Amino acid sequence: MALDRSAGRNVHIYDAKDPDVVLGGLTLTNGVTNANFYSMVDIFLWFTQDYFLRHGDGTEVQRDEQAFRPGNYCIVTNGRFLHVHT
Repeated sequence: MALDRSAGRNVHIYDAKDPDVVLGGLTLTNGVTNANFYSMVDIFLWFTQDYFLRHGDGTEVQRDEQAFRPGNYCIVTNGRFLHVHT
């Protein structure tokens, strides 16, 4: 039986090509930047090509030091990625 660990999360990550399946998420805390979040994604997903994150409002998330905000995010890539289970 799989545990549902998503309770309390205010960030959810989806594949733009399959937006019905949640790939992961977290409970956002103060101090997380956009660049930090990209680094987190790089830990549990491996990509064959470049990618970017798109917020649920349609804006592209830059790899910068701006404060990361809660919400739903899609991974956008022309390549493929592997979901690494730990």
